[in-house]
Amino acid sequence: MAEKLLFAKEAAEYLNITTQRLNILVKEGKVKPLKKNLSGTVFHIDELDRRKEELKIFDKISPGGKKGMFQFDTTEKREALNFSTLINALEITEQRLDPIFTDFSKETDVSVFMTHDESLLGKYSGYFKVGVERLKKEFDIACRAFSNLKPTDEIIKRGAHDYSPLLAETQQAPRFLYLRGNKSLLFEERTVALVGSRRATESAKENTRLLTIALGNNGITIISGLARGIDVTAHKTALEYGFNTIAVIGTNLNQYYPIDNKEVQMEIEKKGLVISQFSPAIKTQKWFFPLRNGVMSGLSLATVIMEAGETSGALKQADFALKQNRKVLIPKTALELKTITWPARYVERGAEVVENPKNVLEKLAESKIFKLENEETCKQLSFDVLSDENAKSKTVKEKWTTQVVNLVL
Repeated sequence: MAEKLLFAKEAAEYLNITTQRLNILVKEGKVKPLKKNLSGTVFHIDELDRRKEELKIFDKISPGGKKGMFQFDTTEKREALNFSTLINALEITEQRLDPIFTDFSKETDVSVFMTHDESLLGKYSGYFKVGVERLKKEFDIACRAFSNLKPTDEIIKRGAHDYSPLLAETQQAPRFLYLRGNKSLLFEERTVALVGSRRATESAKENTRLLTIALGNNGITIISGLARGIDVTAHKTALEYGFNTIAVIGTNLNQYYPIDNKEVQMEIEKKGLVISQFSPAIKTQKWFFPLRNGVMSGLSLATVIMEAGETSGALKQADFALKQNRKVLIPKTALELKTITWPARYVERGAEVVENPKNVLEKLAESKIFKLENEETCKQLSFDVLSDENAKSKTVKEKWTTQVVNLVL
């Protein structure tokens, strides 16, 4: 047992980071010490191994599946492979390559493998000013990464009939979406995103459960980003009650981050839909996570910020939502806190204040985003229909719990 216990300095060396960085990870809740007292901080090696596993996705392309199963049997799949090859060969982002690739596609059939023949490869090389050998190498690497997708995974292209019409309206719509699960959820007309702090308070998690139940009972699809805290609480609740849920992840489909939520992601793959805008051939970057908020917001008619600190990534989604002319809702309890200033700023920009799940549904109905069809539907807004074995009390359900703190992601 003693061999599996490491003090802070030893733990930092094991993770190949500085002790200062380790202290930050502990403070952020990303590494949990076994014991902390005046004598020092002790870590269990299993916890450090878990963190090591998470960090792997930022170090290399992670296959995650069995080779040779995925088939390039559509024009979208072949074009996505060529597109990913160029991103790596040119070392540029999708956003920069997209318009250039579009111009190139007006003259060349980009749905044919670029290595199909020397003439085609020469066109790519000349137009993008990159060597033939470099293209061949990157194409081979990308091909192997793509082949590790599941045979049932789909790739859809912006502008195609099966691309989300709601997302297609936005500037954040990526050229390709990589899908695992029930694709039909892309066409759900009643969608709400629940986002918030990864280090959420228990009261915020309970609020998220109550709102997820209220939304699901009214036929609304729950969208979130599979992060710790608020996101995974929303997904778990939706799965528990059999509601539709969509996870928009910041990695490719072959990766699971954070590792704690792997089982939840795998369950969503079976019962809901997992969406990524990132090719399996592209190395995961930390800035992918705020970038995916634009897609998550684009898929949602409204975003509710359940709880957030001043630097929370959830605020990035609020920014996207306001730019996309989507509704942003903020709990009243957040405005009452003197420790944070962001709620008042976002209300000035157009966000609306809500007091409880019933109020959220009323706001959605008032804006005609979701039309309440009859009086019986209106009755479902009452918290009485939300009672379940895990609910606290009617008093708690009538008004959201008020414990909200200034959390920083």
